[in-house]
Amino acid sequence: MKILFFASAKSIHTKKWCRWFTEQGHEVAVLTFHNDAIENTKVFPIKTKINTDGGDLAKLNYLTHRMEIRNTIRKIQPDIINVHYATSYGAAAAASGLRNYVLSVWGSDIYDFPRKSPVHRQLLEFSLRKAKYLFSTSRAMAKETEKYTKKEIIITPFGVDTALFSPDKRIRHDGRFVIGTVKSLYPKYGIDKILLAASEILRRVPALPLEVRIAGSGPLEAELKELSRRLKLEAHVTWLGYISQEAASLEWANMDCAVIPSELESFGVSAVEAEASGIPVVISDVPGLQEATEPGVTSLVVDRRNVGKIADAVLDLYYDREKRESMGRAGREFALQRYNLDTCFQIPEHYFQIWAQENNGKYLL
Repeated sequence: MKILFFASAKSIHTKKWCRWFTEQGHEVAVLTFHNDAIENTKVFPIKTKINTDGGDLAKLNYLTHRMEIRNTIRKIQPDIINVHYATSYGAAAAASGLRNYVLSVWGSDIYDFPRKSPVHRQLLEFSLRKAKYLFSTSRAMAKETEKYTKKEIIITPFGVDTALFSPDKRIRHDGRFVIGTVKSLYPKYGIDKILLAASEILRRVPALPLEVRIAGSGPLEAELKELSRRLKLEAHVTWLGYISQEAASLEWANMDCAVIPSELESFGVSAVEAEASGIPVVISDVPGLQEATEPGVTSLVVDRRNVGKIADAVLDLYYDREKRESMGRAGREFALQRYNLDTCFQIPEHYFQIWAQENNGKYLL
């Protein structure tokens, strides 16, 4: 098949989709407002003066590129078009008069955007209405999407590379107890709760050989580092910045438990990476994270607003090594069975093949 993704070329998730489909022998192209190189993929950047990192008002200019979008599709002549993110690329696809395309909802486009105002909600509903098919990476997000559409929503879970994320990457054999996360430093991911919980743990057990490793970058970086200083955690916290997937696999495998206290998650792909790496996960009580784990078996679920409960869960795993190791083994098996990369990507591939035949290249009005 010739597949066109209308999506951010800078996104690690877009690149993961491109990599998998090209490895299966499909011809893949990306039409994008966010230009970046993608291996073995033709990238078609849309020429724009839009500040793609700007606010919602600036992003309305996405809707002004109708002719360039349509002309590029004529040039590519794809068998299937998959648009990613409902309220930017999805809205641009809808405004361009495309038809018979697949729209993948991502998270903030469903959870955050429509709650800003009635106009935001109407734009989301317009985007969902114009797409012929809908994908969601989780049941939790599909349920949220159903508030804005009556269309069928097909679940296409985020898979992880279970060869890359593996307990075999563990090389650490020292006396430290390492916790941490690999997440962007945004408010909704609750990174501050990890620091506050670490401070509480050390208040209770000062001699505990705790190390906190935080990988990721984002707008809260300076604020979080200042919080770490105020809590006197400098000797216990390592800031790794943005890291590659390969580096992330090493980080997860060499932790003793992952801590992911998010306020909101469409789907907990980070939790699945940690599980695949053979470590237990302390997660917040949000549906997207609970769906990505097996609560009580691979994860401990805590009230995301209760730092003391996060500390309790981490200390439980510290003192009970047998439980920690048992949960890690269960997490690995859970990831292999439910969220293996190939198994997950075979779902959209199956539908792409069916819909490509049905639509026969008819994507423009």
